[in-house]
Amino acid sequence: MNNRDSYGFLSFERVEKGPWQAFERSIARLFEHQGWPHVALIGGTGDHGADIIISDNSQEFVVQAKFKSLGSTTVQKNGVTELKNAMDYYEISQGFLVTNTKLSPSANEYITDLKKTGYKIDKIEGLDLVKLYQTLPSIPKQEYVPHIYQIQVIDSLVNSYNRGAKSTLVALATGLGKTFVAGTFLRRVLHDKPDANILILADQRALIQQFDRAMWKHLPKEISTHIWDGNENPAYSQGITLATFQKLINTIDKDDELGNFEIVIVDEAHHAPSPTYADLIEKLDYNFLVGMTATPWRSDKRELQDLFGQPCERCVIDIIEALRQGYLSKVDYRLLTDNVDWEKVQQVSRKKYTIRDLNKKMFLPERDDKILEQIENAWDDKKIKRAIVYCASIDHAKRMEVLLRERGYIARCLHSSLDWRDSEERLRKFRQGKIQILTAMNMLNEGVDVPEVDLIIFLRVTHSRIIFLQQLGRGLRLSKNKEKVIVLDFVADIKRIAATLDMKSGIDGERDKEVISGNFDVKFSSQQAQSFFEEYLKDKAAIQDYSDDDMILFPPEN
Repeated sequence: MNNRDSYGFLSFERVEKGPWQAFERSIARLFEHQGWPHVALIGGTGDHGADIIISDNSQEFVVQAKFKSLGSTTVQKNGVTELKNAMDYYEISQGFLVTNTKLSPSANEYITDLKKTGYKIDKIEGLDLVKLYQTLPSIPKQEYVPHIYQIQVIDSLVNSYNRGAKSTLVALATGLGKTFVAGTFLRRVLHDKPDANILILADQRALIQQFDRAMWKHLPKEISTHIWDGNENPAYSQGITLATFQKLINTIDKDDELGNFEIVIVDEAHHAPSPTYADLIEKLDYNFLVGMTATPWRSDKRELQDLFGQPCERCVIDIIEALRQGYLSKVDYRLLTDNVDWEKVQQVSRKKYTIRDLNKKMFLPERDDKILEQIENAWDDKKIKRAIVYCASIDHAKRMEVLLRERGYIARCLHSSLDWRDSEERLRKFRQGKIQILTAMNMLNEGVDVPEVDLIIFLRVTHSRIIFLQQLGRGLRLSKNKEKVIVLDFVADIKRIAATLDMKSGIDGERDKEVISGNFDVKFSSQQAQSFFEEYLKDKAAIQDYSDDDMILFPPEN
């Protein structure tokens, strides 16, 4: 093993020191490095003996990872029992028992007995695990080809860093490969400075875990990653450490020294200007600070530039520019306004109403059968592969799941009340195509990458630009054999119509720039609705800026 590899993600250092959580992640990363497309970490209380489930389109297997601290005994027969139970529970016929130590004679005997009854169980023990790691190529097996704009962003970041800039901002719309940019930039820095301390910050454990996982496929095996939060501390500092703001705040409050960081990257940087986070960043000792976000807006008007400075050259690509240039999937956006009460529209004509009142008076409740009919029409016409339905409540998500299943779709709901392992299993099956439709409430906004999604259905309204673009972004990633993403917006809100038309005009409006036609098509379900709203919403930007309680004239006077 060469010197650069002495702190690799599954080198002796990791195998000996762990911690156990990092050991499990390293086993998952091992399979990702080998090119397996679906690697799900599910270990923990209630996992039924499974730590990792590996799969592709033709096979899947369960992994039980057993980490033992130095001087501990071997893995006993009960470790094999746990793996067997997991295989039975998940109905998966293949399993691996992976450990940093060795299996006891009784454990080996039990594996032999189980094989005689049809169980396909293999083992990877400590030294064999390290040897397997050493045979890996430095760069993970993958077919990813970077886009020109990504190379330009990375080069710009490297140039800013090399010329001694103190900080910068990267704002890339959802779907443009933020973690690829971060991972490749850090890989280039660590190649020249392998002992540099790197820190990535986010405001939630789930986000640092997602960021960590997303970087694996872009990092050479010689670079370890570590999680640092209330549940886990890094065993060594070499590589990239991903931490929560709260962990570092608590560490500073205890007067513990954090040391100097060569680079600090703040993920979801639009959260960072809040007083608590901004104060922490000001206390950190770093040479280069990078803020990264897909949605660089804040409701409290605090400016990201106050904290991160100006964006580096070519490091800002908003969703308008991304759609205009074809960096994201083409969009067929359908505003379904058959629920407009045209009789009520005439009754309220030229009267002052709040937007809230207008929404209540103009839009009738959508019937479930009409919604399902529209979904079926789009599905049958366009040969949809995956769909996400954004619902108004958990009960709504559950109801839509039932209704869709009654129509023959393989649908499951996803919401915050589910056990996280159930959520992970449903996401895994969704990625594999074993689930066709997810009905979601307050989920799937951030950190979920399923490029195959080609149908987005809005059954709820949000006035948050960030949430709207995050949810729309789940369908914007480019994918093989994906012509476009269809959006069915069962709109019941004037602001949503205004925002959609404003996005359309923004994409089409700059005639001095080359535009790929058809990248964002907006269609109304009726000509009457299209004519009415285009006339009524001439001043679209102003409509979006109104509060729900502002009085407006309906329709506006000429």
